[in-house]
Formats: sequence, structure tokens, C-alpha cells
Amino acid sequence: KSTFRMATEYYSIALIALSLNILQPVIGDCRDGWTKFQGSCYLFASEQANWPEAQAVCSSMNSHLVEIETQTENAFVEGELKIIHNHDSHSNNQNDVSYWLGGNDIEIEGVFKWVRSDQPLTYTDWSPGQPDDANGEDCMELRGAFQYHWNDLPCNIPHHFICETQASEGVNVIGK
Repeated sequence: KSTFRMATEYYSIALIALSLNILQPVIGDCRDGWTKFQGSCYLFASEQANWPEAQAVCSSMNSHLVEIETQTENAFVEGELKIIHNHDSHSNNQNDVSYWLGGNDIEIEGVFKWVRSDQPLTYTDWSPGQPDDANGEDCMELRGAFQYHWNDLPCNIPHHFICETQASEGVNVIGK
């Protein structure tokens, strides 16, 4: 085969793989579409899913629902959401600013923990009066309508979500 034909075939295969999300270029320390902060990469998903589905989507990308461990990380996430949605908590459509976090209290009611790390919350930013377990609320969200504080919510409601994974520390590779 000619060099040109082989290059064209390779290019076509790479485009198909990228469109199927099989290959993802890593830009700097994070995959394309992810945002780096400190040692992690974050994906602010535009699609919506219930909590278990969101966790599965993150897992399929070798990541997990975000575990916010510090006030600094919480401020970063809040700032990114304000940029993404370009409005404050007084928007007419508050559902656009509700994102699943990676914690729940499914195992022991009232004891929230981060699911991936199986660790209790050491930092919290609950909205006043939350968590309240109203109507069996077991999963955690960050809600714009609550000035970007956390809330507990039934796990079966579709929301946007945030995936987190460790940054690749500057290694530029293609693939998952």
C-alpha cells in the first residue's frame, strides 16, 4: 500500500474511534473536555442521569463521581458551574444547576460517605437544614438554587454530574 493510503486509513480509523469515545486525546494532564484543578481532572457532564447511572458513566471513563474534600475544591467546583451556566442561583431553571456528587448514606441512614473511597465526609457544605432525608433522600447533589450548597435527594432523579479522576501528570497518551 502507498504511504498516503495507509495514512488515510489510519486517519479514518482514528476519527471513528474518537467519535465512538474509544480513544480520547489527553491535553496536558487531562483528557480533552476535562478541567484540571490541583491533582485531579473534572468532567462537568452536560447530559443527565440518575445517581447510579451517573456513577456508571464516570466509571466507564476510569473516573468516579466527584468527592469534594476541601473548601478549596468546593470553591473550584462552584466557580466552574457558575461559568458553565453563566448565571447565579436565582436562575429560572434551577435543575440546570443541580449536579450529583459522589456520596450517599445508603448503607447507614444519616451517615454520608464518599462511595469510591468508602470514607466519611471530612469537609461538608450542606445547605441549611440539610441533609433532611425527606422522602428517602440518600444521594448528594450540589444545587444552584441553594447558593451552590449541598443537598440530599432521592437517587433516582436525573441530574447533571461531575466525574473526577487523577491527573496524568503531564503524560500525553491516547486511549483510556
